[in-house]
Amino acid sequence: MRIGAIKVLVAAVALALMAASAQAQMGGSPGGARQPFNKRSASGSKDPPRPKADDKAYNSALKSLPDKQYDPWHGIH
Repeated sequence: MRIGAIKVLVAAVALALMAASAQAQMGGSPGGARQPFNKRSASGSKDPPRPKADDKAYNSALKSLPDKQYDPWHGIH
């Protein structure tokens, strides 16, 4: 009977450790209140997001790519 009690105790400790690690991954704040993911949408402003410099560079790089498709078997016959 003593071995059964030890198994139950070990299982309870393992479950408590798993629950603690899951809580740590959620990133809860000390007060327990959840922070909004996007602060701009939380503030209620209706301004559309402006394109960033990275977006402009990405779009210009896409335009500079050639239109022909890539042939991986080009040099092999």
